[in-house]
Amino acid sequence: MEMTLDRPPAETGVPLDLDIDLQPGESGYFAGEWLEYPYDGGRRFESAYAGTLLRRWEGWAVWECTREVAEAIVTDEEHARRHWRAAYQASGMTEPRLSRTLDADVPEMRWDGDVIVVDRRALGEDEDYLRIEPNERGMYVVMGGLWTWEEVPRDAADTVHGSVEL
Repeated sequence: MEMTLDRPPAETGVPLDLDIDLQPGESGYFAGEWLEYPYDGGRRFESAYAGTLLRRWEGWAVWECTREVAEAIVTDEEHARRHWRAAYQASGMTEPRLSRTLDADVPEMRWDGDVIVVDRRALGEDEDYLRIEPNERGMYVVMGGLWTWEEVPRDAADTVHGSVEL
């Protein structure tokens, strides 16, 4: 998937009502403001990810997903890193500032076997790396309680990863 933060898809419709109120244990689609762009007086998302709401953290969704969906999140994060590296270079930013800014704005995520590893060194966190392991059911809570995830309607996203049963 190419990061195209400035174009809405041709098939989009009217602005969407994003006031969804999932309860813990219910399935839905999740996205964050970093995936959002304005469209026709409303907002849309580059991607949304299927999962199950576990709880709320300061009003934001903490949710779990399958490995397939977690893989899409990691892949999208790498696409975002490439996009922002090019944008920073185009603005005249050079090394080493470019890499420091990129690492702080869009942390590197990668797989180490069944574990997602997030490089947090640029953020000055207590731990240099966050390791996201699957739970006992093989589900992942990707950046829950750290990223500001919210539930979104499926049709508010250009790309939807995974599916939920209604």
